[in-house]
Amino acid sequence: MGTVRVTQDVEVTRLNGTEAAIIATQTLPIGERVLLEIPDERSKVSKARLVRTVKSRFVLKDGRLRREVQLSIIGHTGVPDVRESLEALDSVSSAVVGAVSRRVPVRLVEVSASGCLWDAPAPLDEGSVGFVEVRTSGQHRTEAVRILRTQRAVGSLWPYRMAVEFLTLAPLSPDSLRGVAAVVATGIPSAHRP
Repeated sequence: MGTVRVTQDVEVTRLNGTEAAIIATQTLPIGERVLLEIPDERSKVSKARLVRTVKSRFVLKDGRLRREVQLSIIGHTGVPDVRESLEALDSVSSAVVGAVSRRVPVRLVEVSASGCLWDAPAPLDEGSVGFVEVRTSGQHRTEAVRILRTQRAVGSLWPYRMAVEFLTLAPLSPDSLRGVAAVVATGIPSAHRP
């Protein structure tokens, strides 16, 4: 078991104390809880709010098909109230760039030195980049990943199966998920390989 964390840049078009609207390029399932972060130019700190996706529709934005997503603000992350920290945005003329972070639980099916196969309760767009976190026996392993394929798995409690590749951002470490997979595959710790 693990969790995959995927973040995407969004354009915030409306924000008040109870709701927000964003333009996104990737899917955000209806009803999912996500984290919306908006930089505050005055304090140079990002303000984060826990939100739930309410509805989504396709819109034509700058000649491209995008998703306009309505969000309901359901909580904060320890920073001051929205009304105190951010001015309300109602159909702003200039773009306010923010970020949306999703955390999706995954069940690892197979792991190799180059990637893994996992099942999830919600889909992730092919090409999405993020981090998978796995905790086992008091150990925490994180690995950068890219979603290669997503398909529907019929008749499963985890209805989406995804093929994922590990992204090489750092040298192979025995503490990483990729390092553990390499040791299992070869039987030789990476530090001892020729």
